[in-house]
Amino acid sequence: MLVDQEEISANAYNPRLNEEKVNVIRGAILDSAGDSLAYTEVLDDGSQQRIYPYGEVFAHVTGYVGRGMAGLELAANDTLLKAPDFLDTLQSWANEEAVQGSNIRTTLNSSLQQFVYERFSGYKGAVVITEPSTGKVRVLMSSPSYDPADVIDNWDNIAANEDSPLYARATQGLYPPGSTFKLITALAMMRAMPDYENYTYVCDGSYEVGNNSISCAGGAVHGYMTLEDAFAYSCNGYFASAAVQMGGDALRETAEYLNISESFDFILPQSESSVVVSSEYEADSMVAQTGIGQGETQMTPFYLNMLTCSIANGGVLYTPYLIDQTIDASGAVEKTLPKLWGTMMSAAEATYLENLMTGVVQYGTASSLYHEGVSIYGKTGTAQIDGGEDHSWFTGYTKVNGQVDLAITVLVENGGSEKRAAPIVQQIIDYYYS
Repeated sequence: MLVDQEEISANAYNPRLNEEKVNVIRGAILDSAGDSLAYTEVLDDGSQQRIYPYGEVFAHVTGYVGRGMAGLELAANDTLLKAPDFLDTLQSWANEEAVQGSNIRTTLNSSLQQFVYERFSGYKGAVVITEPSTGKVRVLMSSPSYDPADVIDNWDNIAANEDSPLYARATQGLYPPGSTFKLITALAMMRAMPDYENYTYVCDGSYEVGNNSISCAGGAVHGYMTLEDAFAYSCNGYFASAAVQMGGDALRETAEYLNISESFDFILPQSESSVVVSSEYEADSMVAQTGIGQGETQMTPFYLNMLTCSIANGGVLYTPYLIDQTIDASGAVEKTLPKLWGTMMSAAEATYLENLMTGVVQYGTASSLYHEGVSIYGKTGTAQIDGGEDHSWFTGYTKVNGQVDLAITVLVENGGSEKRAAPIVQQIIDYYYS
């Protein structure tokens, strides 16, 4: 119990949570500017009501409190119920008075998250925006969502909704990454193919492997392809053929080195991304599919954002965090400092990947992205789904005056040709940098 005390304390089934919240006015959850995302209102009869001013916009981050808990309401429960002084707490309880819990100020940008959420009206998907240089999470959005204030009363209807509004797609949604996986394939080439910069391929629109044919998006015929151009134009044939030449072990080992199946010490639950491929057990067709982000590869938007952050940072990654400060009722502040998580790749590897991502925006599949004074680096992706519309991906980062600013990952679930990720990224950049 000593080892697992934090997990036990934050367990939604711990009866102590209900006992504590009767005697404490639960602290507020704030955005980075101090605006309330959740707070407690004390009613005339002394009862307490939890208020969520933004409704659905932050539900998967704040979570809810009631019969059970979720999100930060659960993960930061002890902090939200923490009074500044134990003796004052005992005195207040002796006088049958509630004491004030601590507030938490998050790293979130509420206006940007609301803007992002509105872009997904009628669509499913997720957006993760972080600061690579610190690990601060600025936007963590999943759509569709639910209203935390009504979730307990409407639980049966919400849980039965076929669009799964309770599902935290940003951190727990697992999807084929499509061509965004070519970041990993390109890195595997750098590590497994000594002459990777000179590897070329002539694209005639499809790559035949076994009994399968892998086509380039939209039936494109790219012709003579170098690594730089194949990455910019997202040539499936090039990366499928390179994957087969390297073998599945190279892809799997590179992905595992990049921490694909592990968490990042983040406060909210995460699903584990995965690459299931091996030269010894899988046919070339599976290896080829894996090389372009199809096959059995599964990835969360959150993981892809972490990978993007490491490229932006020259190979290193800061631990992602949501709570910037805790502020107790006396005004005392405890601040979270950025913490280095580790190294995912060498500086030289990160620089080369950045050069590839430059081509995507300058002349490739995301050439429409532009904002004066902002340098943009990225990778688009389209993931084919059996019996459904394609998923649309974008992941990338921005620099201002040569300094890394934001890492942006967008997934539009089943967007097909109607709702694409890159145009949403353009809107985000225009809004944020206007």
